[in-house]
Amino acid sequence: MRDTAPAPLAPPLTSASPVAPVASERRPEPWRSVAVFVTVAAVLFVVAGLSVAHFGYTGTDLVDERFPNRPWFNAWVHWDGRWYGDIAERGYWDYQPDVQGPVAFFPAYPLLMRIVGAVLGGPLLAGIFITVGAGAAAAPLFLTWLRQRFSPAAAWTALGLFLLYPFAYYLYGAVYADAVFIAAAIGSFLLVERDKPVLAGLVGALATAARPLGFVLVVALVVLVVERRGGLRSVPWRDAGVLLAAAGIGAFALYCWSRFGSPLAFVEAQKGWDQDPGPATWFKLQFFEDVRDFRSPLAWVVFVSHPVLTAAALALVPLVVRRLGWGYGVFVLASVGLAALSTKNFFGMSRYVLAAFPCFAVAGEWLASRVRLRAAALAASGAGLVAATSFFARGHYLS
Repeated sequence: MRDTAPAPLAPPLTSASPVAPVASERRPEPWRSVAVFVTVAAVLFVVAGLSVAHFGYTGTDLVDERFPNRPWFNAWVHWDGRWYGDIAERGYWDYQPDVQGPVAFFPAYPLLMRIVGAVLGGPLLAGIFITVGAGAAAAPLFLTWLRQRFSPAAAWTALGLFLLYPFAYYLYGAVYADAVFIAAAIGSFLLVERDKPVLAGLVGALATAARPLGFVLVVALVVLVVERRGGLRSVPWRDAGVLLAAAGIGAFALYCWSRFGSPLAFVEAQKGWDQDPGPATWFKLQFFEDVRDFRSPLAWVVFVSHPVLTAAALALVPLVVRRLGWGYGVFVLASVGLAALSTKNFFGMSRYVLAAFPCFAVAGEWLASRVRLRAAALAASGAGLVAATSFFARGHYLS
């Protein structure tokens, strides 16, 4: 890097240049994406509430009624949501290597739950509203990002695939940190594209404080900056502002070091979930053992969806690189690839794929001109989202 005035942006690669909108098509307006999000959210809240009210908790997470007589809220508090709620109330109270504990969960989301919960009357209710708010922010951010590169038809198709993704219920109320991470990640990329590196770094810090693999975002932002400037020698010092994104994970590492004597306590805590690094995890030996035990066709569909969607996301990386550049390719490859490498049986990967927004973009562009296939894909995805929301609401562990 050098201390000079910002160099003019290098001309974009032909393969990554935006597609000119068709004259007869209206440019998609970001506020319309919020309307779509709110409509889907309303449907899913009804689905979740009716599922709990009429079928009860049929999964293995038979939680108590946190919101008496309000099943549409109870439906969203499962699994990691209870960890986040406890952290929001008590802070990080314990750490033991190789034992499940709160330090495995990053602080941005429970901290927001504590702050907003002081107004709403409780952290779990706050978590639901924070997730919905972050999801509602992710929709226009994604559409704004899409408008810079794709035709209106491709942009709307990509947004539809994203909002109707079968595991997108993590954007609509589930008390998980994914929606916050995704909104912050898209926002940081968008700010880099608008030549605001310091703001991009600050927004990126929220993302890296929300998820263990958030450091991947820092690497991707650096690659994107270098790519846009045409090489490392042309990068001005002001672009180093994107490195502020590392502040989120850095601050949590310092906290863990000060409080528990280990800056990587959040990594060591993963062993409590049997996710410790090693050949057994890397080669997914547990996956093959689990598959042999399944008797239900539904269990097969859910379980196998994780490696299938992982493979699909990774298969799209070359197209992402050609169409959008190396910054976005690195983000998808590292975020999906490292997550897949660190899980013992692929379970949970469908949730991590949701953050790989460039994959939805290139898939949307490919489907945009294939009208019947696009309609079928969106309909099938939406049906999957309704079904997955119902199962999650009843305490089934899907991702």
